[in-house]
Amino acid sequence: MCCTLHDVTKGDEIRNEITGSVRGNVLQIGNMYGDVVGWHQPSAAHSADQSLREPLWRLTREVREASAKEVRKWGISGSGALSVRWRTATDDLLDHWENIHDSAEPVPLEGHFTAVRETYQAVHSKRLVIVGQTGAGKTVLAHRLILDLLDTDGVTGPVPVLFSLSDWNPDSTDLQLWLIQQLVRDFGFLNDKNPATGETQAEILVKEKLILPVLDGFDEIPHQHHRAAIGKVSNIDYPLVVTSRPDEYREAAHVVKAVGRAAAIELQEVARDEAHRFLRLSTSKSRSREWDAVFEHLETQPDQTASQNLTRVLKTPLMVTLARTVYNDTPDRHPHDLLESQRFPTAAAVEDHLLDAYIDTVYTHRDPGPRGPRHPNWTPDQARHWLGYLATHLMHRTTHDLTWWQLPATLHRRTRILVLTAIFGLAAGLAFGLWVGLAYGLAAGLAYVGFGLAFGLAFGLGVGLINEVRFSRGRTGREPERLRLSLRRRGRDPRAGWITYLKKPTVEFTSGFAVGLSFGLSYVLAYGFAVGLSYGLSYGLTYGFAFGFAYGLPSVVVSALGDTYDPHATDRWTLLTRDRTVTLAQTIATTVLVGGFAYGFMVESFGMLRNLIFGLVLGSAFGIVRLALSAWGSWLLFARLWLPLTGRLPWRPKRFLEDAYDRGVLRTTGAVYQFRHARLRDHLADHYRSQSNLTGPPSARTARASVPVRASE
Repeated sequence: MCCTLHDVTKGDEIRNEITGSVRGNVLQIGNMYGDVVGWHQPSAAHSADQSLREPLWRLTREVREASAKEVRKWGISGSGALSVRWRTATDDLLDHWENIHDSAEPVPLEGHFTAVRETYQAVHSKRLVIVGQTGAGKTVLAHRLILDLLDTDGVTGPVPVLFSLSDWNPDSTDLQLWLIQQLVRDFGFLNDKNPATGETQAEILVKEKLILPVLDGFDEIPHQHHRAAIGKVSNIDYPLVVTSRPDEYREAAHVVKAVGRAAAIELQEVARDEAHRFLRLSTSKSRSREWDAVFEHLETQPDQTASQNLTRVLKTPLMVTLARTVYNDTPDRHPHDLLESQRFPTAAAVEDHLLDAYIDTVYTHRDPGPRGPRHPNWTPDQARHWLGYLATHLMHRTTHDLTWWQLPATLHRRTRILVLTAIFGLAAGLAFGLWVGLAYGLAAGLAYVGFGLAFGLAFGLGVGLINEVRFSRGRTGREPERLRLSLRRRGRDPRAGWITYLKKPTVEFTSGFAVGLSFGLSYVLAYGFAVGLSYGLSYGLTYGFAFGFAYGLPSVVVSALGDTYDPHATDRWTLLTRDRTVTLAQTIATTVLVGGFAYGFMVESFGMLRNLIFGLVLGSAFGIVRLALSAWGSWLLFARLWLPLTGRLPWRPKRFLEDAYDRGVLRTTGAVYQFRHARLRDHLADHYRSQSNLTGPPSARTARASVPVRASE
């Protein structure tokens, strides 16, 4: 609010009067003379409800830290930042100026990297589209805008938050709902509910327009969804920012229209003198002279093929930054190598070289940080192979987001089913042999191993098929548990009642019933149809209800004891710990319940001791099923065992991902990892596919690290 402070004279008395509106207190210290004009622009936290102030300030802090880290990772913060410039985009990329600025007169939006806030604030509607070619610096500029809006004086408007659009399906999900889901995923404390309304804090922030969405990567949305995306973004009636490559956005704007009430700027190519300045000032004086010689060659011999190729490559901030990393941070590389026309006959060859050399450099010369000594010395070839496998998976899913619980989805459906079938077949064969051997002697036990194997293969096939339901319709497996087991509940919604607590157990009872039914019907295949059909049907229904109960009841207990208010439960590895704790508790409960049921059901059949052994074996088998169908169990089975065994990931994938982040190859957005740039992701995927086509399946021998496995990862 604006106010003016006047000196008013009454006789010998001089006092101050305030005209205008003031929110808060006004304090005068000492004497003031003349008029003092004060301007207060309310922050989102101050203008919000009292209950939202703490989450808003926390959100502000975490967003600021994340964006500052991203800018710092690329090494373009401070006075040495690479100067990215832009101009007002062509008319077909922006809405009518009357809609944007309440005036038909265009507003000039030219600017450079350090003035992005001024450009944004010059747009009356506060709706801006940033377009630029691949590697032009759109995402980094978005982070710079976020940092500038979150200045040191506090938030002066809605909190800007970056959202990666690659996972949004506008045909099936409303944009506001998707924003809420992403906020809850990335900032766990926003999942706390308002006791009066039952709404989460994320819902309230979005509905109250206290979030400024920075929608990054419109071009990453599949082409067939562009029309719906433009419409739903246009319908959002508050400030926002969208980034995209120009061709994809131009095509969508021509088919429908540009984003409503949004201006647009287009990032320009890096000027040669700007690239020269950035490269020479970010290295030693001796290396600076080498860069001086390279740019002098580009200036004096512009018609040479090598000069034309390198000039074209150094027009994008991404390639300039990669050139700095590859040639300024390593003593064994020299900038003049980039002028070798026989080695690099095309501009694409230069780009591929920089992307390859970037991986070589960061895995050979770059210290991954304070945790560096704990990290194994993975070679660039190993890292390139494993990263290529992950990049290929992301390209198949047309997404940037990588999470630990989605790693099993990198395998083919057939592989996941066969792995589960084989494991349960072997486990059941050994379990039946052990039970019969302990109960009736070694000879009988060995005789029953074959039956157990046949039964286990049938049962494992059923479990594998049930597990695949979680991967159907575009899903990537079971989501991890976000609860923290605690007797003290802080996040409970008092209006939710038993319906909320029974919703998930009901779903799990259905899964448990299917597993139990599969268990019973496996007798048909193990005994043969003539003998086993009646047993299979009766046992299937019996064990279906029993295991459904044993599978669903622990979920009721967990829902009752789980604390939904866990502000750290969106950290990617904290989620793994939470899911592991909940899964182990549910597995133990399932084992006890099924074991007790089996003991009671068979109490008159074999005698107390044999029934006890049978109950323990059967309870353990169903407990293992519970574990295998959880997010943490899938992580152990596929990401920690099968993928390393087949050479597609290292034996310690958690540490590998952490290390890749520390080295700057990956970045983080809330609970997910992303490749530092889509161009790097695509390059690694192309390299992986070419190597796989040439050499066949990767050798596990070359991919294994010589460090023992840690079960805690």
